[in-house]
Amino acid sequence: MSDDTLVYNGGSGHELLTQPRSLFQGLPVSLYGQRIWYKLPFEDLKELRILCEGTENFERMCEAAKWTRMIEIYMEKDEDCEGDHGNEEGRNDDQNMERGADQVEQRGRDDNNEDGRDNNTDDGRDQDREDGREVYEMCEEEAQVEEVVAKFFEEEENDDYQRTPTTSDNEGRKIQRCPYDRWVRGSGELKIKQVFESVKEFREAVIEYALKGGWNIRFNRWGAVKSEALCGIEKCSWRVYCSYEDSIAMWMIKTFQENHTCFKDGRCKILSQQVICDMFIHELRNDPLLKPVIMQQRIHDRYDVAPSHNQCRKAKKKALELIEEEFKEQYSRMKDYRDELKARNPHSTVEVRTEINAVGVEVFDSFYMCFSGLRDTWKGHCRPIFGIDGCFLKSNSKGQLLAAVGRDANNQIYPFAWAVVQVENSESWLWFIRHLKNDLGLGNGEGFTVISDRQKGLLFAVNQELPEIEHRMCARHIYGNIRKDHPRKPQLKTKFWRVVDSFNEEDYEINLAQLKKYDSDIYEAFMSRNPRNCSRAFFKTDSCCEDALNNFSESYNNTLEKARAMPLIQSLETMRRQTMMRIAMRRKMTQKHKATHSLKVALVIAEEEKAVKHLRTIASRPGLFEVMDNGQSHKVNMKEKTCRCRKWDLTGIPCRHALRVVFDNPKTYKKEDLVSDWYLTTKWQDQYIDSIGPVNGMKFWRTSGETTLEAPDTEVQKGRKKNPQKRIKGVNESPKKGKKATNHGRDMHCYRCGLADHNAYKCPNSGVPFKPRPPKKSKLADGMEDPRPVGKKGRKPKKKKTVTEVVESQDLAGPSQPTQTSTPEFGEWDRKPQMKHKTGYSEPGRVGSKQFAIT
Repeated sequence: MSDDTLVYNGGSGHELLTQPRSLFQGLPVSLYGQRIWYKLPFEDLKELRILCEGTENFERMCEAAKWTRMIEIYMEKDEDCEGDHGNEEGRNDDQNMERGADQVEQRGRDDNNEDGRDNNTDDGRDQDREDGREVYEMCEEEAQVEEVVAKFFEEEENDDYQRTPTTSDNEGRKIQRCPYDRWVRGSGELKIKQVFESVKEFREAVIEYALKGGWNIRFNRWGAVKSEALCGIEKCSWRVYCSYEDSIAMWMIKTFQENHTCFKDGRCKILSQQVICDMFIHELRNDPLLKPVIMQQRIHDRYDVAPSHNQCRKAKKKALELIEEEFKEQYSRMKDYRDELKARNPHSTVEVRTEINAVGVEVFDSFYMCFSGLRDTWKGHCRPIFGIDGCFLKSNSKGQLLAAVGRDANNQIYPFAWAVVQVENSESWLWFIRHLKNDLGLGNGEGFTVISDRQKGLLFAVNQELPEIEHRMCARHIYGNIRKDHPRKPQLKTKFWRVVDSFNEEDYEINLAQLKKYDSDIYEAFMSRNPRNCSRAFFKTDSCCEDALNNFSESYNNTLEKARAMPLIQSLETMRRQTMMRIAMRRKMTQKHKATHSLKVALVIAEEEKAVKHLRTIASRPGLFEVMDNGQSHKVNMKEKTCRCRKWDLTGIPCRHALRVVFDNPKTYKKEDLVSDWYLTTKWQDQYIDSIGPVNGMKFWRTSGETTLEAPDTEVQKGRKKNPQKRIKGVNESPKKGKKATNHGRDMHCYRCGLADHNAYKCPNSGVPFKPRPPKKSKLADGMEDPRPVGKKGRKPKKKKTVTEVVESQDLAGPSQPTQTSTPEFGEWDRKPQMKHKTGYSEPGRVGSKQFAIT
């Protein structure tokens, strides 16, 4: 560059014929370490633009080359690349040596110095000349590497992991790809050259096609090598043929007449009992009472195909037989299931008890599980009270389910231990209570409370293992037994529950005296069952719970209704997962709760505050008050949180008397400070932090290596099998709302002989003459008109009067007096063929009357 003028000094020129976009592939020299410039023929050297492949200048150069037909390209060595600099010097020296002019060589070096380039010494030039060829070859190798790297692209993901991409293992031989379509389960499509892994898979594809389209298809040929299906309607051309293809080692559709020449008839001959069984086997596991009519309707709604009722009935029977076989198979995995529960829930108690039957085979007897997460939570954060109860398993294996259920801070159920036994007797209850005693650390039972019914085996087990425990008897079971022995006592319910709900002994004595005055037999029956075990007046206050019922255990059994009808392991897994779901749901609920205490506290206080306005307080010593309620005074100790009514003592929630003291002294006392710590929200949240550890599925269980168990022997029931039903409510229990009143309690009489306790169909007095049934007594008072209409479903019409009586009664009616009798309808006269009638209008003063005459 001189005088701000850019000139081209030295170098050689080449003419290259190529496409603009292939410029970098067509250059005869290496591009490693080169700077490339370009300009158009009519432009000056000052307008040189840097050129790189793929850049914006490169695109402009390609676009301009379409019009100019020529582009001038200039290459300059990069000063930072020493190897290329030495290479260039070597090439210049070779050219000068051939010319034999040392001055030209020196002038070339001087020109290079003027351009700002450094010159090497003579030794360096000699070394470059010796190694120039080697350096040039290394640059070519680097250029090839850069060319390959520049064409790098991201690898495509191989979703079909069974299809291996082409690798060097396949080099040397020609790879023939399979041009056929594989069948996709659930697509419901058939096509020519579609391949299947087995002839059974082809059968499934045909069934899916028939159900999805609602076509009547039947199999015409069925074998291990070939199979054929036709349309079930005659003269239809639809046909599909599949056979084994040796070249691909698969079954392939070779003939397929796709179009139907018929109309759908709503039938499908391929829809067999086995197909219907496979459709509904999972639904029948959850609902064994599913009727064939419902199955028939669901198939019609889903696929527009109507199977017969007999097909659905036999399919259901077959599915239930398969489910029954699963029941027996699961007993062989009981020990594996035990080990899996222990592995996923360390420090838990899981035990399988077996016995040897008469044949000498080890069979299942009992199963007990108590998870460490639930056990530790109950011991550390729950009130020391729990209920135990048993219920029947509804599966074919039968048995009893025993469960221990506690209470959380919101007075909701908290199950923590289960057991499955064959029979509910003294031995099984003793085995269950011993496990609870060891897991919960109950000792002799002092300081704990248990609620149960009066089952003899249960009473024996509790008295033997936990002699010091407070054992409350479920009042509902006691009331049911008394009600059964003393029916038709309408006031029994009210007076019985008043005794049970008495919080202090004074109210207990008053209500018990009223019960004795009402019926002495009921009083004696109640006293024989030790009412102190079911009345709140004698409950201890350690548990902060006033429950005299075991309803929370009954409620928990009701939630297991479907689980109890499943196979043994499936039933236990359902109970475990339901417990996990309950804990997860309540964990979210407790985290959202912002109040100091649980929801139960707010509801109880709101109910007690309704009666606060009728009370009056009198202050005594510090912390002591006298509260007047219905003329009776109650001593309230605010420091000890007690009241003479004992309701505050027993529940841990302030009663109406304590709330009145708070109302009169708002600056001294607050409601939140008077509630027991068992109801704190923090306590409620702590109860649902821990849960049961996740358990793997059955196929991941490791074999225990012990002997496999067999199902226990069961008695074969004769006759029709009974479906599992809900527990039948007793006569003492309240029926559901909206039900029709029953005739329970009425004495049945035979209308033939008139004797009680049997009907005419089963009358043993065959020789007794017929005795007509007495007319029913009218419940209407004298002078009242029956509001029921006359007709078949209403009251019977009155006795018909003769024509003479009708005429006379009409004559007695005056102008201002209404007709006294109802006029017979015309249809009633038509029943007598010998009589004819005609109508005529009455005299002007007799409004609405008619006269009848015999012709």
